[in-house]
Amino acid sequence: MRIPLLILSVLVPFNFAAQAWNSLGHRTVAELAWRKMDAGERRAATRLLRQHPHYQQILVAHTPEGVDTNHWAFLTAAVWLDLIRPAKAGQPPKPEFITRYDRYQHGIGYPFVQPADQGRVSLRNFTLPRTNAETMLSNALVTLRDRKASPHDQAVSLCVVLHLFGDLHQPLHAATLVTKGKPKGHGLGSGFLVRTRRGEVITLHSYWDSLPGGDLSYPSILALADKLAAAPELQPDRLPEYAQNRTIPAWVQESFRTAVDLGYAPDRVKWVQASAVKSGKVAEADIPAVSAEYARDAHLAMQRRLALAGLRLAEALKQTW
Repeated sequence: MRIPLLILSVLVPFNFAAQAWNSLGHRTVAELAWRKMDAGERRAATRLLRQHPHYQQILVAHTPEGVDTNHWAFLTAAVWLDLIRPAKAGQPPKPEFITRYDRYQHGIGYPFVQPADQGRVSLRNFTLPRTNAETMLSNALVTLRDRKASPHDQAVSLCVVLHLFGDLHQPLHAATLVTKGKPKGHGLGSGFLVRTRRGEVITLHSYWDSLPGGDLSYPSILALADKLAAAPELQPDRLPEYAQNRTIPAWVQESFRTAVDLGYAPDRVKWVQASAVKSGKVAEADIPAVSAEYARDAHLAMQRRLALAGLRLAEALKQTW
């Protein structure tokens, strides 16, 4: 997708709040891939990102003190798709030359029904959007590898690839619950509320997004990447799905199965609809808390998904340069 770059007379940096896995999760996936890239591959990525329309405003605007600018630009490129979203209500507006690139889907939402609804709720009328994160990731990879593509398009596509490898390994980005009352699905879990172990009320989707942790600093990125890279159970030869599922649709189905079997599993987690709380049908005090077992298993699943995303991203980039 080509979006012409505006000619700007003044370039100024902006602050943006991250979303999706969360910036720690996305940057950790990018960090795992960066570690597997050789010097030539890192130089190629750096040259490309310097052609990005938001290189100064976003990619290197807030490089931590003492951190290599090229390294930070690569890590921040993995968060770019979240940073260009329009501001939420109450937040300072973002300029149009930033938000005009917000044209990408972050999930796909394969449909499923709960066991209790089997035979009562049909998926026959459910349709997936033709444009979704799977197709966008595939197209971005094609553009990134196209030697005839412009540096602008390749730089934007690199950011899309870095981000969507992360998003499509997040289980709730791959599944949508279908019920009798919602034959077109409940989206990606943002309409369901749970209570965390610390007592915070949060959407089920946000719960999974925040699993990597709340400290978004550069040292935390390195620490989480170190932990994942060193874990014996997360080595490539201990991850059978890494060898078995070699295509984007195949490993998106891993995310889907994790969402169905764990993320939404009615015997593992309870939630309430946000609309019921808003209308007063359900008191906020009655929002159920996730169990210790669910929190533990979700955390383990998060680590596995991030490790797989890092391995697969590194492989995809090595096939690019």
